[in-house]
Amino acid sequence: MPAICDVHTSIRRKGYLVADQSLLVETRDDWSAGVVDQLFAGWYLTESAPVPTKVVPDLVITGSSVPPNLPDDPNHFEIAGGGTCYNDGHASYIDIGGSVVAIDGGNSPVEVSASGPLEVTSPELTRIVTYALAAALRRHSLFELHSGAVIDPATGDGVLIIGPSGSGKSTLTVQLAEAGWPFLTDDVLLLSRQRGDVVAWPLRRCFAITSETFAASNFLRTRTSLDYTNAQPEHKKQFVPHTVFASEFKESCLVRRLFFSEICDEEQSTVQRLSAGDAMARLIRMNPWSCYDRATAADHLSVLSALAKRSAAFALRAGRDLLDATVAASVIGRWTTV
Repeated sequence: MPAICDVHTSIRRKGYLVADQSLLVETRDDWSAGVVDQLFAGWYLTESAPVPTKVVPDLVITGSSVPPNLPDDPNHFEIAGGGTCYNDGHASYIDIGGSVVAIDGGNSPVEVSASGPLEVTSPELTRIVTYALAAALRRHSLFELHSGAVIDPATGDGVLIIGPSGSGKSTLTVQLAEAGWPFLTDDVLLLSRQRGDVVAWPLRRCFAITSETFAASNFLRTRTSLDYTNAQPEHKKQFVPHTVFASEFKESCLVRRLFFSEICDEEQSTVQRLSAGDAMARLIRMNPWSCYDRATAADHLSVLSALAKRSAAFALRAGRDLLDATVAASVIGRWTTV
């Protein structure tokens, strides 16, 4: 898809429902309105009724303004996927290729100032909007976690497969869905509190898999027509799981099991039980904004603490045996009744 090159001033507001919460998004030019329409179509954000004009938006996106000056922060740090985060003591600023996400410490909107009209399908733009959306959702007590999510059909327990890119979570989620486990997502979900429990909600509609996952799955090769010709090894292609798996899609689940995944070059997988403290430490490493976003840090840490205390947690060294759907269901199922 070509880049959208014309940027005309045109303020538009749209309300969305996500994980039982309302989100108000304001775009300030035609380009940013097109970005929101196309990117949000791939996520579980449902357009809702118009919102009164006097209501302060949660998220503002523009491609026609000059990005704010970045503070002179000696403690700035690199963020996942590429980019840098700065802090001036009151607000955080995420710089990705010259585009800036400003996250105020108070009640102001999260603001995206793009460095010109980027191509809508560019990974850079997706990262920018994803970071901004996650910050806006944190202010509604919805906290992002990079995790696959399925439901054990034997117990009804929500099972999270947690890890960064390359940890095997998408591969394992695909195998479990192939084995008939109801699924939510393979990569990004939202956590919220519900009467003391932690509920997981999917954020992205599509599954995204590497060529290695595709090549290792006879099921996907026969059910999808993905083409990895000339694709880089780390490049992921998407498919809509609802049209591929016979297993049931779920809109949410109560979380009862956590598997922190890493790939090992071994034939057999191993699983080790973790203490609540170990699980909490791993969750914080996966969620640095639970410490950096001061406006939401207390609530964020509270949700992670509840997740660690109320769930059985395991360290999973994923071997080649998990490339078989039957084996994957057996290995994970064995630990969901502990």
